Amino acid sequence: MARVLGMCPTIDAPIKSKDGYLIRFRPKYGYLSSDQLSILADATSNFGSNFIELTSRANITMRGLQKQYLDQLSDFLKQEGIVNTAEKKENIANIIYSPFPSKNKKLAQKIINILEDNLDNIPKLHKKFGIAVDLGTVASLQRTNADLRIEIDKENRLLLRIDGSEHGIPVEPNTLIRKIQTILTSALANSNKIKDTGLINLIEDVGQIYYPHFKPRKQNYSPRLGPCFGGYMIAVPGGKFSSYQLKTLALHVKGVAVTPWKSFFIGSLKRKPPLSFLSKNMDHDLSVGYCSGAPYCSQGILDTSKVAKMVNAILKDEYKHKRSGANIHICGCSKNCGLSKQTSILINSSQGEKYISLRDDKFQYLASKFSMELNK
Repeated sequence: MARVLGMCPTIDAPIKSKDGYLIRFRPKYGYLSSDQLSILADATSNFGSNFIELTSRANITMRGLQKQYLDQLSDFLKQEGIVNTAEKKENIANIIYSPFPSKNKKLAQKIINILEDNLDNIPKLHKKFGIAVDLGTVASLQRTNADLRIEIDKENRLLLRIDGSEHGIPVEPNTLIRKIQTILTSALANSNKIKDTGLINLIEDVGQIYYPHFKPRKQNYSPRLGPCFGGYMIAVPGGKFSSYQLKTLALHVKGVAVTPWKSFFIGSLKRKPPLSFLSKNMDHDLSVGYCSGAPYCSQGILDTSKVAKMVNAILKDEYKHKRSGANIHICGCSKNCGLSKQTSILINSSQGEKYISLRDDKFQYLASKFSMELNK
């Protein structure tokens, strides 16, 4: 098994950190059954640090792993169906599925199966290349990081859209992989024009297969905890679940969809499971994200969980009965791992200094409050 000293670990390319090795993987179908939740709990207590961390790309991080168990763990997670057996470090690692039910369940499941069965046929453009499959009841993934988007329009036509464009390409399920290959083959041939931020620079090159009249549904959904779409959204601070919490959750649900908001969505459930460790509806846990930071990450300077507690305390004080509307991301260093495009305020550190970057002017007051508390 290759050992990669980069910042994007996979199940077959772990990286070394301060507390042991670190892997990150995408649950097959973006879903974990109750049995798989329990199995994952056993895996992290037997092999790792007793915790998993959900990420902003709907992946799962396991850390604190010992080198001699890495191959065994990889085989185990694939054998149990938690990870697609075709997934390798050379394959696309980021496919984000809408966690919500679809009005056209057959179409949504067909697209999911096509993608899962064709991992080897989708060129990986760059290390963070990703696809968002936004076929739920409402459009919910347009603010998540992705290069290609599979969506529907108002007439329920299936579209393939390059991130950053207003328009999509009409496709059929049986032509989807071929259309993706056409776009990515063109991208690879013009790699000097491509940035890690996306494919938008390529639209002129793929114009012959681009249709300017098809637009996806508009998104007006913002994630929140609690009842939604016939189910229930649940979270814990930082999306960091212990093995005990996973085991306990498994006793109360049939399964969970993994979301890009560091939360789980439980389908067909209208009441919060009776679990004291879950965040409350008015908590701010979905609006505050942070990387592992110090002391876990070898490059971490900030103790991100400590800063997150400070940020949450301010949010709860300033917004007692409503949500702030701000999205805050905290990074232990200046690499800004896990940063999303909807971030309003960024807190990070470089060369021992703490920095706050305002990305939305309407949260100037809030950023000032964070700065005052952070630099006491």
